[in-house]
Amino acid sequence: MGHIGAPLVGSYDYGEVVRSILIAFAASYAALDLGGRVTAARGWTRAAWLTGGAIAMGIGIWAVHFKGMLALRLPVTVDYYWPTTLVSLVIAVLASAIALYIATQKKMGPVRLWTGGLIMGGGVAAMHYVGMAAMRLAAVTRFDPLLVALSVVLAILFSFLALVFTFDYREDFRGTTLAKVSSAALMGFAISLMHYSGMAAVTFLPAALYPNLSHTVSVSRLGSYGLFIATFLVLGTAILGSSADRQARAQVLRLNERLEQRVVERTRQLTAANEELRREFAERVQAEEELQRLSGKLLRLQNEERRKIARDLHDSTGQNLVALATMLGQLRVSLPSDDRKSRTILSECKELVEQCIREIRTLSYLLHPPVLDQSGLADAIHDYVNGFTQRSGIPVDLELSADVGRMARDVELALFRVVQEALTNIQRHSGSQRAKIRLVRNLNLTLEIGDLGRGVSASLKQEKDEPGFKVGVGIPSMQERVKLIGGRFEIVSTSHGTTVRVMAPLGGDEHEKTSNSRG
Repeated sequence: MGHIGAPLVGSYDYGEVVRSILIAFAASYAALDLGGRVTAARGWTRAAWLTGGAIAMGIGIWAVHFKGMLALRLPVTVDYYWPTTLVSLVIAVLASAIALYIATQKKMGPVRLWTGGLIMGGGVAAMHYVGMAAMRLAAVTRFDPLLVALSVVLAILFSFLALVFTFDYREDFRGTTLAKVSSAALMGFAISLMHYSGMAAVTFLPAALYPNLSHTVSVSRLGSYGLFIATFLVLGTAILGSSADRQARAQVLRLNERLEQRVVERTRQLTAANEELRREFAERVQAEEELQRLSGKLLRLQNEERRKIARDLHDSTGQNLVALATMLGQLRVSLPSDDRKSRTILSECKELVEQCIREIRTLSYLLHPPVLDQSGLADAIHDYVNGFTQRSGIPVDLELSADVGRMARDVELALFRVVQEALTNIQRHSGSQRAKIRLVRNLNLTLEIGDLGRGVSASLKQEKDEPGFKVGVGIPSMQERVKLIGGRFEIVSTSHGTTVRVMAPLGGDEHEKTSNSRG
């Protein structure tokens, strides 16, 4: 297209210029704000913020350029080829997407920074000159290469500056700070300067032929205002959405901090409670160990006292009674045969003394049978059962393994006391006319004492409330004795009777060692 005459002289509508600069400021502020949103987001949310932010920024930058072109007033009618205008908008969106993507990375070294600046600056410059190529007017455009190069350099430098600001201020702001507003103003001024530098590089020469106006649009003043308002709505929506998301995220962070504080406080309380429970548990275990030690000591003292009393009854009281019986017999012999009354009284006294001797011997045996130390548990049980049957009239079926052998002194004594107490309970409470005892030695020693009547279970509750029996140690004491030797104590009651079962571990033949250590 040939040109005629002098270049067209244009002028700027300063209102449109101001509005384009305001859009540049708003677009820059949105870029800084959206950079924080894209950085904070993850996954599909990050992609959504990146896409939405690129569209909003692209529209803002493109609107700066388009409003700048509308601000130029030429003496000819200017229309715009909308397909090319749409291409310039797409270029602006793509350049904004690249800028946001680079500025929201975890790290941005010099190479990435300058590469991003070149791409974004080239994109902005391309958007500008492609947008100018969409102008349709009766004139020919001529460009000053030096000014075009200057505008491209400015676009790259200002893109570099925008990336630095966006990267530095991408973290969340608490409200609108002066630094953020100042940075947005500087970026907006740079964008406007680049655009108007590019506009200064073009000269319009009048043409003789009128341009092809197919697929073109003419923008009226009302349309220009509408573009300004629509652009601010888009950028405002982006900024408000970013602010709302920031506040929601801040609220979530505050809630998380409170929750973490509550978790920490609760953890501290639970830790303190746990330590207190551990301390109480340790004290309880220590108290139980001390109680068990004292209980064992008490039982050992009781056994020693029983042994001493039995020995004293047998060796002292028993022998004195035997001497008394002998003296009574001698006295009876020395009386005249015709003194029948005195002889009868002496005979009765001797019989009473002999009865006392038998009862003392029995009591001494019940307190501590000498055969238990001399021959072991099996023989002691056998002798005790014989005496029990004679005293109570209750026959006892006795099943003793031949390999029972000797055991530790404490084990033998504890099991013998269990036999004593169980048979006493059978006699007093079960109503059974027969009893049975079974003593088996395998991996452990198993002792079972059973009846054929109500058994000890019928009186268990009553016995727990009593301090003990007249003879024996009582069911609680039996349990304690078995526990002290490391055994297990059970009472099993059925419709056929009740069985007391003791399972005691075997530690080898320790009788001699135990006896020697205590002797």
